[in-house]
Amino acid sequence: MAITENTETRKIKTLHFGEITVESKHIFNFENGLLGFENLKEFVLISEEETVPFKWLISLETPEIGFPLLSPWYINLEYEPGKEFNLESEVMFVVVTLGGEKAMMTANMKAPVILNVVDQAGKQIILPMDTYSTNLAIPMAVDEEKKD
Repeated sequence: MAITENTETRKIKTLHFGEITVESKHIFNFENGLLGFENLKEFVLISEEETVPFKWLISLETPEIGFPLLSPWYINLEYEPGKEFNLESEVMFVVVTLGGEKAMMTANMKAPVILNVVDQAGKQIILPMDTYSTNLAIPMAVDEEKKD
């Protein structure tokens, strides 16, 4: 029995977004998974108005696992990952984490997530240069208000 790729849908229940229906054309396949999550291969990118500028990369195999993402250029306008990326067909994000005593947000600028919007493939790479950190602190708006 053949399933038409464009009409197949899957329902997943996520922690933050509840139950969502995902069309197969919106699924990104990560052949090698993500760093630390190599067993997870299928993800969907969620964009919600309430969480702009963040997007969420949610695992289809384990929907409880999701990663907040930001454009690296939102953090650093001069971010330069190298010339081997085709930014016309690929979109680049960095994974954001929240932790530490002061709940500091950090971004992994060293290992961006690349989504190819043409073939729906995803990958996470490690940039070879030492220019970028795996835990760059992201200034929070609250910190800016305290300076006034």
